Formats: sequence, structure tokens, C-alpha cells
Amino acid sequence: MKNSSKTSGPKKITTKVIAAMKKDGSRIACLTAYDYITARLLDQSGIDLILVGDSLGNVFQGQETTLPVTLDEMIYQCEDSRPRC
Repeated sequence: MKNSSKTSGPKKITTKVIAAMKKDGSRIACLTAYDYITARLLDQSGIDLILVGDSLGNVFQGQETTLPVTLDEMIYQCEDSRPRC
């Protein structure tokens, strides 16, 4: 969903917006980011959703499943994907 307002920056996508998009049959673009640089690039591209998920177990840790990924690892990954102020 592109930003149609006159303000700069990406448009905020809420769960209500996602539900409305689904109801309307709109396509929802979603990709995964594991770090800030990737998240920033995806955000600037105007993509609807950016995921930070337990697939890091497969992608970065080489695990066969996502089950070994701990909550602490997920918290770290989420913190690593957002900007530092």
C-alpha cells in the first residue's frame, strides 16, 4: 500500500487495514527482514508488511526446523530489525 498522504514516510498499516485488504480481495505484499538495513529497504519500497520471524532458525542458524528458536533470540532479532534512536 503506497503512501497517498502528503506527509513523508511510509503509511502505517494496522491490523484493521490488513483485515480490510483481505475482505476487499486486495493482494498483500509481505517479505521477511532479519536486520535493520533490509527492513529499511523494504520499508522504503512501500511493501505492505515486513515480517521478522522464527525462520531465522533455518536461514541464519541452519536448523532443520524453527522449533529450536528461543523467545530471547526472537526478541534480539526484532530489536535488530528496528532503527536505533
